[in-house]
Amino acid sequence: MNIFLRVVMPGCIALAAAGQVLAADAYPSKPIRIIVAYTPAGTTDILARIIGQKMTESWGQPVIVENRPGAAGNIGTELAAKSTPDGYTLLMGTSGTHGINVNLYRNLSWHSLRSFAPISLVAMVPNIMVVNNAVPVKNVKELIAYAKANRGKINYGSPGYGSTAHLSMELFKSMTGTDLVHIPYKGSAGVLADVSRRISELGADPVGGTPQQFSALIKSEIAKWAKVIKEANVELQ
Repeated sequence: MNIFLRVVMPGCIALAAAGQVLAADAYPSKPIRIIVAYTPAGTTDILARIIGQKMTESWGQPVIVENRPGAAGNIGTELAAKSTPDGYTLLMGTSGTHGINVNLYRNLSWHSLRSFAPISLVAMVPNIMVVNNAVPVKNVKELIAYAKANRGKINYGSPGYGSTAHLSMELFKSMTGTDLVHIPYKGSAGVLADVSRRISELGADPVGGTPQQFSALIKSEIAKWAKVIKEANVELQ
């Protein structure tokens, strides 16, 4: 029996390219760019545009959101890391770009902590698990019991191998002692199509905080996903 699950990407975060920022009384004196390492209209993109609009209203300078998707967020992240470190190029990252990829990809030209100066956590997006209506379960507890009774017979879909959704389900497997089979898709649209249902809105809780708190969160995300990747034996081909 095929059962497709999807976990929505958690933890959208904002980062500034590392380096010396201009003095507070002179900043900003020109337009600011926010790089989003994902496609338009996604949660990360929408949050970046909301923040950008508020920045424009507060500072009177244009804020341009630039989408640079690809390679699980690595393309846009690398672009931000290599930009001039003057405080005018920001990155809206995620748990994927700054917690997972540094553990999953070899020979990255940037590092989650060393290449960026954390500004603030913007929002936390909860994980959402969607189960096919044909599955005889009504909650997570019943799903765990059903999965244990059908070990190796349940499939779950994700937007791709090594994605946040994939590794979130590997974390779920580790925490529950279940055995689910990963079916990678090319993006999330195919997963949702197979699941008889579309999620039109994702809830995000505003957070905020200090750069020090944000830096500590990034460190904890790196450690958490390193453990999941090692235990799940996830290696990119």
